[in-house]
Amino acid sequence: MAQTSPQPGANASESASLQQQYDEAFQETLRQPANLDVLFNFATLAAKTGDLEGAVSALERMLVINPDIPRVRLELGVLYYRLGSYETARTYLETALASPALPPEQRERAEHFMADAQKRLSPSVFTGDAFFGWRYQSNANLGPGSPNVLLFGAPANLNQQATGQPDWGIVGSLQVNHSYDFGRQDKAALETQFTGYANRQFQLTTTDVSLLDLTTGPRFQILSETFQDVSLRPFIRGGYVWLNDTDYYGLFGGGLEGGVLLADRLRNATALKWSRQSHPDTWYLPANSQYTGNEMTAATGFQYLLTSAVTLFANGYGTRFLADLTPVQSYSLWGLGGGMNIRFADPLFKTLQQWRIGLNYAYQWWNYDAPDPTVDPNNLRIQLDSILSVTLAVPFDDRTTFTVAGGRFVRSSNIPNYAFENDTVMFGVDWRF
Repeated sequence: MAQTSPQPGANASESASLQQQYDEAFQETLRQPANLDVLFNFATLAAKTGDLEGAVSALERMLVINPDIPRVRLELGVLYYRLGSYETARTYLETALASPALPPEQRERAEHFMADAQKRLSPSVFTGDAFFGWRYQSNANLGPGSPNVLLFGAPANLNQQATGQPDWGIVGSLQVNHSYDFGRQDKAALETQFTGYANRQFQLTTTDVSLLDLTTGPRFQILSETFQDVSLRPFIRGGYVWLNDTDYYGLFGGGLEGGVLLADRLRNATALKWSRQSHPDTWYLPANSQYTGNEMTAATGFQYLLTSAVTLFANGYGTRFLADLTPVQSYSLWGLGGGMNIRFADPLFKTLQQWRIGLNYAYQWWNYDAPDPTVDPNNLRIQLDSILSVTLAVPFDDRTTFTVAGGRFVRSSNIPNYAFENDTVMFGVDWRF
């Protein structure tokens, strides 16, 4: 029997009950291996607990006993789709749709998965993700927690409006991915990602941010005769950011990404990036050009599939920013992070959709090259960030998910001007296409 992990959820007793039902259903398949009702019940429970392979095995045994069950072929098509075997999924879905006995609501479901499977099997594939939601921040302008700051190294008092202020706002994002398969043995494909983001605050409109970003480059496998699943992707990138609906900065650059399957359940992704940032002076930011410069980043991350329901990840990164004209804005940034994603059976509506909890923590430290004489000419600026986030994703169907997230950002600094705390709560709807 496939091992499934006890699923955490809002109700631990329900998770334990589901696991018990799964175990009992498996034992029943051993006692009645030719009973179609027993096999279908086990397949349903296996899918709910995340044992997709077990569900597939049970449904395929049903077809051996009776090949003329279009509902089973539909469920097999869906399961193979969820496993990423789109060609096999399309075969089962085609045979399900060819049956006149398939009910209208099941036919509609089969047509939906068939369209997606065919799209993913095409050399040119578009996918995307759109999110719209509301966000509360206890410190929406990321202002210092106290009006007591430094000016030219001496104590000074900020206007109360310049300290941290709470606010609600709306958040929207769009990501569109395109992949074109060149049909080569090295699985070379041109991958392009477009990202758009905007937030609009209800009161603190000066903190409104909008951005556009486009990255493109070919990915291909290397060392296939020596190692398993090693890929490289050189890329170029361009983007633009607006703050308070005025120009903040534009960038262009490029880099190299690499991915490798280190072990059966362990994967690594590493990236080297360079970008040129150009900050124009504007009426809102008359000294913005002091931030113009070059940024170089190296990052690596590990992902480990602990069980079919739990994924662990850890990452580390370093960034070096060199300002053209003002060394006071040049810095080195280092960071470490990690967390986990936990998938579990729907504890409320008993659907086949799995809920997900994501936990993420990052710790990063900044070191600036030179003191800022307008703030404190005698001390180099040092910052330490602690960033925690928790996310609950509740899918309505295979495309639409309700997401609620909470987070805490704490920045400490040896200069009080830059220290702040910000607690956030966000909720909204995510739609995949």
